[in-house]
Amino acid sequence: MRRNRVLARDPPFFGITKASGSTITRLFVDFRAGVLYSRCIRQCLALIGIWSSSMRSNRPEHRGQKSLPQHKRTSVEVDLESLLLLENRCNGCARSERCCCSSYEVCVTSEEVKRIIRFLPEAARFCPHLLIDGEYDNVFEEEEPGLFSIDTNEDGLCLFAYRSRGRIQCSLHTVAMTLGLPLAAVKPKVCLLWPMHFSDGDEVLAAISDAFLFKCNVRKAPGSRELSPAFVDAIDQVYGEGCGSQAERAARNGDRRTLLVIRK
Repeated sequence: MRRNRVLARDPPFFGITKASGSTITRLFVDFRAGVLYSRCIRQCLALIGIWSSSMRSNRPEHRGQKSLPQHKRTSVEVDLESLLLLENRCNGCARSERCCCSSYEVCVTSEEVKRIIRFLPEAARFCPHLLIDGEYDNVFEEEEPGLFSIDTNEDGLCLFAYRSRGRIQCSLHTVAMTLGLPLAAVKPKVCLLWPMHFSDGDEVLAAISDAFLFKCNVRKAPGSRELSPAFVDAIDQVYGEGCGSQAERAARNGDRRTLLVIRK
């Protein structure tokens, strides 16, 4: 559901103001200089490490539950056997299909919030509901210091999602592609990795348990040792160039798991 808004009538500056207990955070963006300024009243946002996003089922019984952030990591273990079970091809979801953009609660770090805020004007071209009466909607809810959930509409659809030619698309993904930027520069890393996921309490990156409920995930023939190209690319985007190729080689060599040293 939509949260508080703040006036954004004096470009190139706009702010997002949010009250959470005794904490009020205000973020400003100067688009001409391309510099993001962060000011906090009474408390600064804690910056988390390379990737600490969380994703949970967005079914009614789970919407009130918040996942703790992942610890800052210098390496990540990958369950290759689970990834070798499926091929992932995303082309957006039809209205009648189950969609990742409405099935989970997505949490992002404060660093990711800052990056997303810089691209709100571009995202609003695809999602006009982000801009109301000259104000950018505050779509982030602070769950704990440094961790924010992204709001959804009444149907549970992420507020950064939009429909085009009958299919649901991600505006942040579209913005990155349109501007020629790496997806990781705009899109939350937890979304980039999906249907790969860190299960609650598990430090291993694996296929999410409900992956085959989505039409974009197809079961592969038994015995395949080729990782889906989408997984190789996502691992490279999130953990650094060469990490995806390392996972790919390990899978071909018959390894069940592999340990990746994070390069970014």
